[in-house]
Order: sequence, then C-alpha cells, then structure tokens
Amino acid sequence: MKATLALSIAALGFTVLSQAAHADTDTYADKAINQAYSAPSTLTRAEVQADLALWQRAGLEAAAGRESFDPTRPDIASRLAQYKQWRSGSEYRNELARLQDKSMTAQAPSSRMAN
Repeated sequence: MKATLALSIAALGFTVLSQAAHADTDTYADKAINQAYSAPSTLTRAEVQADLALWQRAGLEAAAGRESFDPTRPDIASRLAQYKQWRSGSEYRNELARLQDKSMTAQAPSSRMAN
C-alpha cells in the first residue's frame, strides 16, 4: 500500500514538473496568440467577416494554413501587401457596408401580411 501511494505521489510530482517545464518553452508568438485569444474583442461580426473576406480575396487563406508559411517569400509578401492596402482602404469599408446591408436586409421584417 505504501509503495503504491509513493508511486502515485511520484507520478503526480513528475506530471506537475513536466507541465511547469513546458510552460517555460512558450515562444513569443505563443504568448501573443494566447493573449489575443484571452482578450475580449471589440470588433463586430461584420468587421471580422469583412476582414476575412479581404484576407481570402488576397489568396492568403491557403498560404497561412501551411506550417511553411513564410511572409518574406516574394509571392506571400506581395499578397500581404495587397491585403494590407485593401484593409486600410476603401475596399474594407465597401466590404463592411455590403455585409452590414446584407445583415440589415436579413433582419428586416417581411412586408407581406398574413391573410
């Protein structure tokens, strides 16, 4: 019984120590991502959807999903530059307005009267 208890305590201690060691290996990017996901967003659904639409239109969705994503590669760099230009310009505002109009149309009550 004492041997089983000692073995269980040792296993628990090893688990705690291995988790603590792993926590120290987080990269700067891991910490930034965790911080971004833990902070509440102030963006509206339409703003997020507009941003995503531009990201996809720039052709970055498939590229960013790969482990080999390299923003310094010329083809990726040009797509990122295009996305940033669209995101800070009228393309974003137009896409946002389109999505908001679409949302308002979907929420509008039907003009038909029930007989």
